Amino acid sequence: MTYTRGIQTLANHIGTEPEYVARALRTASRAHAVIRANQFQHMTDEQFRRLIGSDRHVVAVVANLALRFAGRIEDALLLMDIYHASQGAKPPRQVIRKGVGTLPEHHDHPHIQQVIRILDAAGLPPIVTDGTHELRPGFQVLPACDDLPGWIFIAPDPDCGDRTGFAGGPLGYLAVMRWAGWGVITEPMPSGLWAVVHPDHRNAPFSS
Repeated sequence: MTYTRGIQTLANHIGTEPEYVARALRTASRAHAVIRANQFQHMTDEQFRRLIGSDRHVVAVVANLALRFAGRIEDALLLMDIYHASQGAKPPRQVIRKGVGTLPEHHDHPHIQQVIRILDAAGLPPIVTDGTHELRPGFQVLPACDDLPGWIFIAPDPDCGDRTGFAGGPLGYLAVMRWAGWGVITEPMPSGLWAVVHPDHRNAPFSS
């Protein structure tokens, strides 16, 4: 069966078969008046990116249903947790203490706090450090230089290769941040860091 470009794009985005996305779209369109099938007709990748930025609730509902139809209940719940964390729609699961997920001196950086909350919502383990010693291994979030506002670096946790599912493996970090609406660079930076850019800076990622 041939599916529209929009359905194929969302299926690729969440890592499932397009038949589940098509079924989810039909179900969601019947249940929610706000969702219209023509939003997903023949979308280019750029149009899909803009839809995620402008009406991510619609995309989250369809993706959640698609993964449920695929039997991936944990990933379906995970997508909604990431969505809520990226939107600030629910109170954070826990207060992020200094030295959790980043060095103590970066704790108050607003973009770093946001990334840690998104990754925490995805169930990824943060580093715990006193600034000198690593007390528990995990991912570490780092600010980029001042010339790159909105950019953040992520060092994956050492056990990421053993995980499966939507947030599994080293590429799971990119999948999570992309789903949260951030821009990503798909090739690792030196030292295996991933580079991501805040949604507000996606259209102009490099300052002049």
